[in-house]
Amino acid sequence: MVSSIDISLSGLNASSKRLEVSANNIANQFSTKSADSSGQVSDTPYTPQRVDTISLSSGGVAAQVNNINPASTAAPDAEGNITQQPNVDQADQLVQLNIASYDFKANLKAIQAQDNNFKSLLDILS
Repeated sequence: MVSSIDISLSGLNASSKRLEVSANNIANQFSTKSADSSGQVSDTPYTPQRVDTISLSSGGVAAQVNNINPASTAAPDAEGNITQQPNVDQADQLVQLNIASYDFKANLKAIQAQDNNFKSLLDILS
């Protein structure tokens, strides 16, 4: 049996992942080059990501990170040349940050409510 605290903790983890991904997208919105794990630099722009929240049958949620498609768009650079830029919508990323904040607060409230229920139960039993 999954407790309400476990469900809220899964929501907190999903909110943290959403915050992490959005912050990473904002930080890399102008990155036109990328490096692989061996340090090789290529002209491939940063691939932005999004977080999809999936309901679990056992209760709670899981955060699934997926790449945004298309990953890049054509845009002029400082010299007027057309280059590939990461497809990061800054307004959408700010909305995602707000959603993460509200989700986080809601899950904390659920944990506080469960804590108050446990305290009331202990008061009744004592």
